[in-house]
Amino acid sequence: MFNVRRLVFIWSLTVCSLSILAQNNVGINTNTPDSSAILHLESNDKGLLLPRLSITERNNMVNPATGLIIYNTTDSIVEQYNGVCWVPTYSENCADCSVSYSFGQTNYQIDRANALSMTVPFSVTSSNQSGLSLSVLHDFSEESNVVMNLDSLQSSGNVSMEIQTSVFEDSGAHVVTFFSGCGSSMAIHAIEINVSPCDQVVVSADQLNFDVSADPAVSGNNCVVVTILENVGIRSIEDTIPAFTTGTLSNTNLGILNYGYVYGDGGDAPELMGEDADNGGDAIHLTCDTEIRNHGMIYGGGGAGLTVGAFESIDIGGVFTVCLAIGAGGGGGMPQGLGGLSASGGSCSTVIGFWEQGNTAGVEYDDDEGEAVNRSETFSIPTPVVSGNIVITANSGGGGDFGEDGTTSSQPIDFSGSELGITVSIPFIGDVTVPIPIGPLLNPIANTINSQFNGAVTGTGGYAIRHNGNTVNVPDDNYQTYWIRGRVGN
Repeated sequence: MFNVRRLVFIWSLTVCSLSILAQNNVGINTNTPDSSAILHLESNDKGLLLPRLSITERNNMVNPATGLIIYNTTDSIVEQYNGVCWVPTYSENCADCSVSYSFGQTNYQIDRANALSMTVPFSVTSSNQSGLSLSVLHDFSEESNVVMNLDSLQSSGNVSMEIQTSVFEDSGAHVVTFFSGCGSSMAIHAIEINVSPCDQVVVSADQLNFDVSADPAVSGNNCVVVTILENVGIRSIEDTIPAFTTGTLSNTNLGILNYGYVYGDGGDAPELMGEDADNGGDAIHLTCDTEIRNHGMIYGGGGAGLTVGAFESIDIGGVFTVCLAIGAGGGGGMPQGLGGLSASGGSCSTVIGFWEQGNTAGVEYDDDEGEAVNRSETFSIPTPVVSGNIVITANSGGGGDFGEDGTTSSQPIDFSGSELGITVSIPFIGDVTVPIPIGPLLNPIANTINSQFNGAVTGTGGYAIRHNGNTVNVPDDNYQTYWIRGRVGN
């Protein structure tokens, strides 16, 4: 009986084996496996569990067969060995890879009232260890700069994007799109950067002593853009008051877009000799960080020149006294700097001299500054005994052009060329006039007068932009160009 059962078992096993060999495939939970499959699995509540290996375990396999499939537990992906390398099942070759991004948030805000830049950190993960490309596209204007900081990124790691924007950038939403890939795979991710608005001040008509902080359009959000339209002028009526000032604004990001012109007032020349000349007025006076786009003219006022003026009593050898009253006003600085008033005064029975007011500067950029007065006069001295000529020359200082200093004179008062003639009656010959040069005798008097002039200070040119230590995008220098005339500095 035992042998019969054993014989039946062997016969059944042989029949099954022959059936499987004849069928050439295996079906689990199906009696009709697909003819194209060597193994056909069917289930509605179970799956196929592949061998699960970490990257280290996978790489320790010796001579893996081409087509071998595993589940990579390190990267959580199904991989196959293609005879050269392990690749995800969706990749075509060893150069293909998968890429993913991780951002801390999806919407970002640049509040220009507080800062004009921001950093966006994120991480990139790639399945390929051989390299990763990463690029970015954005819809910011040329006023902004977007830079990727990749450091030593090879395939995965932390990345940061730096955005430096401007007060002139358009407000609202801006889209930044990231592209990364390796081989034939690519991943795309977009984020939104919202840029806060700035107060907009538009200067459409001529202004005198314009104060930005007093403009009704300034709401106090600490971001302001001032646009000066074409052919619009901003001027000053006093050389001590700037034409354009930011007033009480501080801790503010300011932008100036200038298509017009901003002129500081010209300095006025002094009335009397020995007085200092006025400085030229500032065009722009800043109290906050400012970015300037200048398509027009920004000119500091010109400094004024020095005035010559004297009233002196001159004793001529104890014979007689002559009073000299001399005046030549200094020139005013551009624009509209007033010329100095000539000096006169005192009393004397014999007065010689002249008085000439200084030249006032023009108004527009192509006008002249107040030129120096250079005047020479000859005065005769007719007496029975003494005759001659006193030659008086007065040279005042001139006003400066836009942003330039006023000038002085190396010889304000000069008596060179003066001479006397003493007439002597000689018997049998008649009257003989003996010429005596007196210029050298009068020069000490001229030197005394000139010492007062030389002690005075000419007016300095006004600043085109006085930033008072605030940040501005125009380098410190002394400019004389069509666009800027005068100093930029503190």
